[in-house]
Amino acid sequence: MKSACDNFTETSIFAPIPSSDGWRTDIIRTDALPDESIFQYVKRISGKFDPALYRFLIGAANPYKEGDDALGVAADGDTMREKARNLLSNTKIPEIHEHPLFEVIQQKLIWKTTDTARYEKVKNWTMGQLKDFLLKSPESGIKGIMWGLNSDVIACITKLMSNAELADFGKKVFNPLPGSNIGAKGYMGARIQPNSPTDNPEDIIWQVFDGWCYATGDIVLGTNPVSDSIENIAAIERVLKDVVTVFGLQDVISRCVLAHIDKQYAVEQKFPGETAIWFQSLAGCDDANRTFDISIEKMTHYAKMRTGGYALYHETGQGADFTNRAGHGVDMVVHE
Repeated sequence: MKSACDNFTETSIFAPIPSSDGWRTDIIRTDALPDESIFQYVKRISGKFDPALYRFLIGAANPYKEGDDALGVAADGDTMREKARNLLSNTKIPEIHEHPLFEVIQQKLIWKTTDTARYEKVKNWTMGQLKDFLLKSPESGIKGIMWGLNSDVIACITKLMSNAELADFGKKVFNPLPGSNIGAKGYMGARIQPNSPTDNPEDIIWQVFDGWCYATGDIVLGTNPVSDSIENIAAIERVLKDVVTVFGLQDVISRCVLAHIDKQYAVEQKFPGETAIWFQSLAGCDDANRTFDISIEKMTHYAKMRTGGYALYHETGQGADFTNRAGHGVDMVVHE
């Protein structure tokens, strides 16, 4: 398949977001036809494929979020939201797979890492059929197609499910950390976040002990440092390492100082063996990741360096792209 990304030019993060007022009026006035997909509906309203209107309808399928409203992609009430969801339900998976909601190079990596054989199993399905399959099938069946779904498809399928349906689905699919019960069915794990306003070692140690009193901390002991100097990061790493090794937990609990990944790498270079799992915040598109001073190339390079039981630890937050002026007119669920 020749991807749209073959002709990509990166969208400016400062590009104005078109007003959605006209779209709302057109959508209110234009009823959907039976079994009409989002793409058919957009073409009928606009006379052609309109990427901005497509992004608006995908956002309108979300439950209301202030961030989506500020971006101009929130539905104007339940009637519009239900219309957007019905159109999305009638849309076939390849239509979403082949039409990225924003044009950045990161999309190439998404396509590259989507399993072709598993994608073939679902490419004739509508999103509504996918929803029914996910809710009715056992974990083994779901994992048989899971890696054939790209991130836009996954984001869109959540828009079609109620909170109760998402909870039921979440009870069926588990991806435990290899060699661990973390993430396994029936197992609850937690992070201890022993932050200190002065990066005081004793403060950090006692916060870890306090967390252990509640039987938490098996996911990671993760401290957010106040100072990101190499020496300070290394000092906190030593504190966490000492706590873990004194109790013989180095094969049970990981530890991390949540500085920028470049700084964690620098600590490991200067003090070999001091770091454990490496952390980095991630955003949903290239532009926002540049504000974090990371790239696909940089993160791939670091990933290849990591060996052993603990490698990389990532987090993101809804709104990270929009607040960094890199929302591309796309709702927060898709970026997440």
